[in-house]
Amino acid sequence: MRFRGQRAVLIGASAGIGLETAKRLGAEGAELVLASRSLERLEGATSGLPGVVGRHQVDATDEAAVKALFAEMAPFDHLSTFVPAAADAAMSARFGRFLEMDLATIQRVMTNRFWSHCFAARHGAPKLRPGGSIVFVSSTMPRKAIPGYAASSAAAGALESLARVLALELAPVRVNVVVPGFIASHGTDKIPESRKEQWARLVSAQGVKRLGEVGEIADAILFLMSNAYATGALLTVDGGYTLT
Repeated sequence: MRFRGQRAVLIGASAGIGLETAKRLGAEGAELVLASRSLERLEGATSGLPGVVGRHQVDATDEAAVKALFAEMAPFDHLSTFVPAAADAAMSARFGRFLEMDLATIQRVMTNRFWSHCFAARHGAPKLRPGGSIVFVSSTMPRKAIPGYAASSAAAGALESLARVLALELAPVRVNVVVPGFIASHGTDKIPESRKEQWARLVSAQGVKRLGEVGEIADAILFLMSNAYATGALLTVDGGYTLT
C-alpha cells in the first residue's frame, strides 16, 4: 500500500497505460482523480475501481480546458498524462517520412505528445504537494531513429528536455520520464499493417522478443512516483530495443 494517503491525478485514464496505472494505484491505496476526453468511456472503464474520488471530462490538448480542470482541484501528490501521438487509426495512417507528411499532422502529433503534457504540468504543478511527482510518458524515438517517426521523435525529445528543466524549477516536486518501447495496447490493432510488420521486425531483434504490456509500463510509473530520490530520470522499459 505504497500510496495510502496520497492522491494521484491521471489524464487519459480510460484505456491503455493510463487505465492500467489507475488500477495499480487504486490497488495500492491511492485516491484517484481521473480524466478523459470521453467521460462515458472513463466511467465504464473505471466502474468499481477502488480509490476513485473524481471523474472529469477534459480535452487534454485544450489548454483552457486543462486550466479549468485544475482550477478548483484540491492539492494532490502525483500527476501523469496519457495521450498517444495518434488519436485514431485515420491519423496513424497519415504518418510517414518527414517531407511527405502534411504540416497539420505534424502539428497534431506535437500537440498530442508534447503540449498535452505541458498543459497538465503547467496548470497542475501549483497544486502538487512538496515531494510529489510528475511522470511524463515519452518513447524510445529520440534515442533510436526510425524513418517515418520524425514528428513523434521530435515531440518526445521536447518532452524529455522539458522534464529535465522542470525537475530543477519545480523542486521539491519531482519530475521524471518513463520511456516505453513497443507496447501492445488498446490501439495496437488499429495501426496500419505495414507498421505492424515493421514493429514485428524490430521486436524480433531485441532482447525480449515481444511487445511490452501496459502493466509493465504502469509498474515503472508507480516506481517513479514512489521513489523519493528519483528526479530528472529517464526510465527506459523497452525490452532491450535501444541496445540493438
